[in-house]
Amino acid sequence: MEAAKVIVRLALFRNSGYKMLLHGGDTPNDDERSKALTPHYKGNGFTTPGGYQKPGYLLNNLGQNPWNLEGRAQFALNRFGENARTVSNPVWLRRAQHQQAIIEPPSPVVERRTLSTLFAEKGLHGALFIAGEVLFITRPLIYVAFIRKYGVRSWIPWVLSLTVDFIGMGILSQVTSREEVKKEKIHLSESEQLEMRRRKLLWAFYLLRDPFFSKFTRQKLESTEKILEPVPIVGFLTGKIVELLIGAQTRYTYMSGS
Repeated sequence: MEAAKVIVRLALFRNSGYKMLLHGGDTPNDDERSKALTPHYKGNGFTTPGGYQKPGYLLNNLGQNPWNLEGRAQFALNRFGENARTVSNPVWLRRAQHQQAIIEPPSPVVERRTLSTLFAEKGLHGALFIAGEVLFITRPLIYVAFIRKYGVRSWIPWVLSLTVDFIGMGILSQVTSREEVKKEKIHLSESEQLEMRRRKLLWAFYLLRDPFFSKFTRQKLESTEKILEPVPIVGFLTGKIVELLIGAQTRYTYMSGS
């Protein structure tokens, strides 16, 4: 199961142009496409690539926004009526098609980044970024493989998995930047910055993984439950929370956090 997930995520990583995977690849990382679309729009109107905003396309004569469905339909009908009244030859059809093409500009094509272009642009930082992301993707498989070899009670899988997480996150933190002015580093979009925070929060799962859970966390939870048990309502809720955490620990924490 984990091997299949690693293969799929590595394929997604490659197909995305070697951009950071969001939520393990469940969420597409398409910020570049959104940025490519934004120069065509300004406020409620349409802006040409040179930055000139044509007044005729800002709002139609009814004051509606031409970029929603209702506005587009009203705008097209108005233009059609004007052409039908003033033009008596087939030229009106070509004009209507021209207006429709202006209203719905073609979506720009964002070229997918390759390994060669990434290395050419970022050099060593690009190679380290790839290494850090591959470590994050393969970490669950490494953890499960060592559990199968040494057992769930061994510290070796736990320590090795945590080490891989620390190394991968350390590499990504060193080669990425929130500021675009640092050309040598990989610029992180807003969604990628949130992904970095999410990955750090996932380290909390190590508190629920054996052998750390059996040695430390479970004892703390049970002692807290005994202390709060005499307290009405609070003791009952604490007992339920501890029960849920123990159930989640045995079924969920080994394959989560990826």
